[in-house]
Amino acid sequence: MDGQRAKGARDPGRLSGDERRRVLGVDLGGTKLAIGLVDEHLTLLDKTLGRTVTDSSEACLANLLERLDEAVERFGPVAAIGIGTPSMVDFARGAIVASVNVPLVDVPLRDVVRERFSVPVVVDNDANVACLAEHRFGAGKGTREMLMLTLGTGVGGGIVAHGQVYRGASGAAAELGHMTIEMDGPANGNGCPNYGCLEVYASGRAIEERARLSAERHPQSALAQERRRGQPITGELVTRLAQRGDREARAVLVETGRLLGVGITSLVNIFNPEMVVVGGGAAAAGELLLEPARRVVAERALFPQRAQVRIVAAHFGADAGVLGAAALAMVEELGINGDT
Repeated sequence: MDGQRAKGARDPGRLSGDERRRVLGVDLGGTKLAIGLVDEHLTLLDKTLGRTVTDSSEACLANLLERLDEAVERFGPVAAIGIGTPSMVDFARGAIVASVNVPLVDVPLRDVVRERFSVPVVVDNDANVACLAEHRFGAGKGTREMLMLTLGTGVGGGIVAHGQVYRGASGAAAELGHMTIEMDGPANGNGCPNYGCLEVYASGRAIEERARLSAERHPQSALAQERRRGQPITGELVTRLAQRGDREARAVLVETGRLLGVGITSLVNIFNPEMVVVGGGAAAAGELLLEPARRVVAERALFPQRAQVRIVAAHFGADAGVLGAAALAMVEELGINGDT
């Protein structure tokens, strides 16, 4: 953190042809820190995965830099570094303003990393980078008006307007998971002062809570049986049981999908997007979640918006955070837009 060039780093002017088209994508999550080597086709060539240190801001940042040191030494020189973080980011300065699940506040992350590695660095909110990857390289390629919802512990969002990621006045736009579904609904928590947020009803956390209640009400269901065996009720378990045909597990996903559809209906009415891309871990349920959402949108959204929008699953799966951060570096620093 003293500004000296990291071991293994190289003067950008001396990169080979292949090295000039490779970047590091960094997914700085609340529990995991993933760093991937990615080429211009958004192909993940190699990856390291470790724990995010959250003891303090200093420890978190020191760990990030150490992991980047190791990645550069292992992968070799790169042309740029992109970082996605669960934070409010001042995009113009590349600075973290505030964070939800990592202890980083008022950190000039772009400048710190750029000084250490002597390559261009770009930083943005993790949902924005996932949205960018889907728009330029994934499910939304070719669209100009697109929304993305990432269903994880919470619900993140991204907006593409006129072909560009929309970040708002201070970089804090697209908190789509915090739109109100029910005015007097449950408190969201996690620092959110609102009640009845979309993420209370349609996140991975919501699926788990709904499944636990279902297991209590239906003691003969596969969900209840798994719970009695000591299996934790997770979104992954609910999806697996639903795919096997368990009625109660499917009902949990259908209800979640319908509530997701209520949120998407408002977004479709407001933004008139060509496409809504749904990603994140909870979206692994696929059509079990998306088809109920589409039915609600078809019933409730205004015309012509409802006839124009497509609601689709994200193209990028478990590595979406790394690939999104890499896409950010490619688009903003290397001018690679998915057309190569």
